[in-house]
Amino acid sequence: MATDLPTRVLVVDDHRDAADTLSDLLASYGYVTSTAYDGYMALDAALSFEPHIVILDLGMPRFSGDEVAPTLRQVRRLEHAYFIALTAWDDAEARELTRRAGFDAHLAKPAMMEELLAVLETGRRAHPELAAGDGQAPQAGVPAH
Repeated sequence: MATDLPTRVLVVDDHRDAADTLSDLLASYGYVTSTAYDGYMALDAALSFEPHIVILDLGMPRFSGDEVAPTLRQVRRLEHAYFIALTAWDDAEARELTRRAGFDAHLAKPAMMEELLAVLETGRRAHPELAAGDGQAPQAGVPAH
């Protein structure tokens, strides 16, 4: 069954400018976005927004991305969400941390836009609600106008 359902992406980063910029950029590519600036805001936003994809910074104070991801994974409405770690931490220990926390992908900051869009497309295709899409998903390298 084909769907015209837009892909919802939650962007979470304690650096507000980075989070807002990424959300705006993804919106220009046709994604519907919501933004949170810490782990607690991410929980609230995820429950109300029900994202298909969650992009999480790891190194946030008080409630880090590696704590947020497994918490959200327990929410039935988010059981098919695709989790992307977008972090400055890119050593073997950080990659093991994201794997143990249940992330689907690990991208190092600054990520190349083409790489991020490719991972977003992987997440979109992995989501059962979106996987039967009709090709109307955002296209890598083609911003919406």
